[in-house]
Amino acid sequence: MLFAGTNYHPHDWPRERWKHDIEMMKKASFNIVRLGHLCWDSYEPSEGNFTFEWFDEVMDLFHEAGIKVVLDIATRPAPTWLHKKYPEIDLTDTNGIRLEAQTRYMEDIGHPAFQEYAYRFAEKLVCHYRNHPALYAFGLCNELGSGSPSYSSAARDRFEAWLKEKYKTIDSLNQAWTTHRWSRKLNSFHDVVLPISGHIQGAPERVIDMWRFYSDETLAFMHGLSLLVKRLAPHARESTNHWSENPGYGFDYMKQYQDIIDLPGIGFYPGTNPEDRRALTAACFFMDHRIGELDKPIWCLEFQTGDFGGYGSPRNAMRMYAYLSLVYRGQAVCAWTWRTMLGGEEQYVFGLVDHDGTPGWKYDEFKQIAEEFNLLKELGLPRRTKPEIAIAYSYESLKVMAGNRSYYKMEYTEQVLQAYETLMLANLDCNIVNLRQLKNNYKILIVPGHAVMDKASAAAIRSFVEGGGTVVMTAYSAKVNEHSRAFDTPLPGELSDVFGIRSGAFSRTRSHTPIENAGGLEKTELRLEREKPIISLGGRELQPDIDYYEILEAHTAETVATFTNTWDKSPAVTRNKYGKGEAIYVAIPANTSLLTALLDPLYSALGIQKGPSTPTGIIARELDNGSVIYVNTTGTEQTIELDRPASGFLTGRNFERSLTLSSYDVELLMYESTIKGEHTNE
Repeated sequence: MLFAGTNYHPHDWPRERWKHDIEMMKKASFNIVRLGHLCWDSYEPSEGNFTFEWFDEVMDLFHEAGIKVVLDIATRPAPTWLHKKYPEIDLTDTNGIRLEAQTRYMEDIGHPAFQEYAYRFAEKLVCHYRNHPALYAFGLCNELGSGSPSYSSAARDRFEAWLKEKYKTIDSLNQAWTTHRWSRKLNSFHDVVLPISGHIQGAPERVIDMWRFYSDETLAFMHGLSLLVKRLAPHARESTNHWSENPGYGFDYMKQYQDIIDLPGIGFYPGTNPEDRRALTAACFFMDHRIGELDKPIWCLEFQTGDFGGYGSPRNAMRMYAYLSLVYRGQAVCAWTWRTMLGGEEQYVFGLVDHDGTPGWKYDEFKQIAEEFNLLKELGLPRRTKPEIAIAYSYESLKVMAGNRSYYKMEYTEQVLQAYETLMLANLDCNIVNLRQLKNNYKILIVPGHAVMDKASAAAIRSFVEGGGTVVMTAYSAKVNEHSRAFDTPLPGELSDVFGIRSGAFSRTRSHTPIENAGGLEKTELRLEREKPIISLGGRELQPDIDYYEILEAHTAETVATFTNTWDKSPAVTRNKYGKGEAIYVAIPANTSLLTALLDPLYSALGIQKGPSTPTGIIARELDNGSVIYVNTTGTEQTIELDRPASGFLTGRNFERSLTLSSYDVELLMYESTIKGEHTNE
């Protein structure tokens, strides 16, 4: 079953408009709607005064229309009355200044007063609607992980308690935090402060624990909502469009997602310019990140229709995005938003219906999506896959690298996306995994820029290779331990013997200017290019755009690729046999061009079947019934060569030797064996 629908905010519009809007949704073949988000005080306008009657009518109307409801549990933002009663739930910035709740996401979700009222509201809402016939699922709040943490004294107190639970003794904490440096020893846990004050950030050991603390609070709150739904409405599904990847806040989703998530969910926002390949790649990566190893389809609980000040994507690009989501295991697309809002912070995020209530051209395009999704539901969609390749993801590495930009000049997310794009170009599926909880079996494990290497993660890599797997790790990996302290053993930390190398010295190919002002003299960013390293790999010469490479010493490892024009002419790629498997180390940060050249021969050697062969920008997958879906993500016409005749399910056209797709077009090719098989099944 596939779902197409929208996000609707009935509290924004007059009651007499509801039936008209729902009738338009029904005519567009919508079968899902997301309701209830961001409007706690519409249900509880004052403390304990619950007014569900108005929303009962909304739910009834959608039931009459045959449209199922994902009902968000709107615990954020908190109502004004709660902020006024408990001002301590307001956010406090790094300067210690309490911030007035002017916009959304300005509450301290870890504060006990907030949680008491949030869970009470959630219980009332769930109990009231758990048996409503329109209900399909509950949403576990909106965009957890967005906004900002609070640096209040109350948060400091909770941080102290968190540290006591983790370290038990002050001596253990002092050792983990290297507090003897610069005379910063702690005499008791009460000496702990949050390690950000104004624009000044404390030592990395303290900062990583602070982010772990905030992450654990977010996870605990979301888990509490999940348990509440499971207890009070066990027949309902639950999902959430959290934002764990948020670089400014976020949380360690992969640490606990398998206990929380029933239906993986996301806000699918590749932007209104499909030519922005990084944004498009990231949108697909985030979908796979949310799925993790659940082997479940994902719901696009928000789906881009417009943008801040942008009416919409080029014509047909919204439909293209919908099919792209299907390729990446999507099951539902809910347009954000139905009608462009008249006020508030998103009054110029344009929806399917214009400000005056009149449908724009996007309504017709989304109607086409919904109608086609209804036809596709019997063709093996949503996709269920068993990827043979995994990419390791680390929230802690994200935070460590963001906090130490003088060394980690290539941001963590960019390295992950470079690795991920390599598989996109090969039309291969992958899972995004937590090394500490690796559950499935894979043939290739890619570890891009995994700066933090704790003992559990290292043990997982060691075991994976010993058991016959092939691991590919890139530069910037395994630099610090779980406390964000540099290793005093050969690098890559905990794994030097597995990779058979030592990574010590490194080189900047461009002039280096640190963020810190060493020596008190202002340094000038010269932007000199000192080297343009060339890598010789398998008879090919590559010159990736890099500003850093590591000078490797191969011990037991074989040199697979070499820098040909650098001072040391050191190994660029090494390969070490360990146990039944192999450990490959790449001396540059994750780079799509090099990883493509490195991985291509590995696929056939390891028995991994590449996806359909396509021009760059065409994303394709074979479905379980043998049909193949092609998505042209580019703004130009593209031609795909075919190895046999096929018919187009969407167009009804026959294709002999090639398929030509116009800009942002899609097609589902059916082959004779596919058609016969379907007929037999019938």
